[in-house]
Amino acid sequence: MFTKANPARLKTRSVKRINFAVVAVTATLFLAIAVFVAFSTSKMMENEARSTVENVVKATVGRIDRQMASVESAVENSAWIVEERISDPDYMFRITGELVQNNPFIVGSTVAFEPNFFPSKGYYYSAFSCKDGKGGIKRIQQGGETFRYHEMDWYRIPKESGKPSWCEPYFDKGGAEVMMCTYSVPLANRDGKVFAVLTADISLDDLTHHVAAIKPYPNSYAVLSSQHGRPLVPAPADAAKASDTVVISGQAGNGWTVELVCPLSNILQGARSLVRRIALFSVVGLGLIFFVSWSFSTRLQRATATSERLSSELGIARTIQSSVLKRRAPQCIGTVLRPAREVGGDLYDFREKDGVLYFAVGDASGKGIPAALFAFLAGAGFRMATDMGLPPDEIVSRINALLCKDNGACMFVTLFVGRIDLSSGRMEYCNAGHTPLVVVPPGKGAEFLAAKKNIAVGVLDEYSYAQQEAVFAPGTMLLAYTDGVTEAERADHEQYGEGRLLAYASAHAKDAPSVFVDGLERDLDAFTSGAEQYDDITALAVLVDGESAKLGV
Repeated sequence: MFTKANPARLKTRSVKRINFAVVAVTATLFLAIAVFVAFSTSKMMENEARSTVENVVKATVGRIDRQMASVESAVENSAWIVEERISDPDYMFRITGELVQNNPFIVGSTVAFEPNFFPSKGYYYSAFSCKDGKGGIKRIQQGGETFRYHEMDWYRIPKESGKPSWCEPYFDKGGAEVMMCTYSVPLANRDGKVFAVLTADISLDDLTHHVAAIKPYPNSYAVLSSQHGRPLVPAPADAAKASDTVVISGQAGNGWTVELVCPLSNILQGARSLVRRIALFSVVGLGLIFFVSWSFSTRLQRATATSERLSSELGIARTIQSSVLKRRAPQCIGTVLRPAREVGGDLYDFREKDGVLYFAVGDASGKGIPAALFAFLAGAGFRMATDMGLPPDEIVSRINALLCKDNGACMFVTLFVGRIDLSSGRMEYCNAGHTPLVVVPPGKGAEFLAAKKNIAVGVLDEYSYAQQEAVFAPGTMLLAYTDGVTEAERADHEQYGEGRLLAYASAHAKDAPSVFVDGLERDLDAFTSGAEQYDDITALAVLVDGESAKLGV
């Protein structure tokens, strides 16, 4: 006897199978997304950490090079005075005393002569001057049987090589009584025979304290070694180089090495916390989907509502960003900003105060809403600083302090800030790791404006930003842009590049700024031929024109 199958039961079973399939597929997707997010977030934060650490190492190496170069220049510029006053042995104390007094890095200096060079002064004669700790200069004749200076490295090595050199660090017992390093310049007569060595001693206390205090991440530490590997700032006693560390090193001009070691566990702490939250949300989401899936129509309605709400929120975000950036611009300014996603991480801004134009262009790390929020914060800092009438270096410093505060995501913004008097063409500017400004003087080809090396804002708190000045003739076109312009790609991955940008700027420098940037956008579109846009594209053009000085912006 056969019984007919219950259609309702068959339908229920079919729905259960569908529900099971939906939950299984969703669980697989959630797991794949969690693994992908964990991996990509960890790599992104590791790469950003490496960039941060590299900038810190470069800044430290730069500090060492600047200090050493100052000392080297001071000693070498005093060598001729020794030769000029060689007939007056007592004058040597004045030379070394002035070296110590006029250079803040030098704590001691000596002119040490070959034995019996001045018979009236005895077999040894070394005119040594050093700071006495009370603001004065102490003068000592160091030579003697207990101080055979001609056998010491700081004298012997430059004498034998005939070249200036830095000796290995040592403790100056009987002299300045500090850990120091000596720069020595050999002095030779016309026959090439060395008759004396002029030196400068620098204290290593401030430098080693600075290096030891570098800690961009918890449990990170810095190591400073001399040119022959002697540790000036050793690793902590309990520190062990594990495989899960980021290690970046740099070498100064004198051969000293700065090495910064950061444990990945601290760098990736934020990423791991994010992964845990994603796992928790995944479990909750799966339970919710399983519950809601029993009512297929309801699930579809909720999914549709969620999708529409997300699209609406992204649309609102893009509208807000556009309303902030796209306000009325004067004739001397042209702007374009085209995000790669719904919202972008690029920014530009401009403001007039007392006949002076402030303008800024920046690029936040990352993409989408996080980058847009970080860029918005940088723009807010720019507007507050320009209201105070600050110069570009102080504007950038204030933005840097604002972004470094509670920057757990280790994001940063490359930024160019300029302040220009359009009537005179004089501009002060500060480039914080951003692309160089394009300058097109009237009747000439386009070129990049030279800029000092400053790190991006948001990387290192209390970093000292340097600004520069330039003067432009009337009719000069200036173009600030983000790397989304030069790195725009065709389908074959060839980039637009700096060469095409300079060629376009040279050919269209006589256009009005708004026409200039609109034409640049069309040129990019023609080059990429519809290929997908991977990065935000931003450009701001300024025409230096005395007639446009009163902007009314």
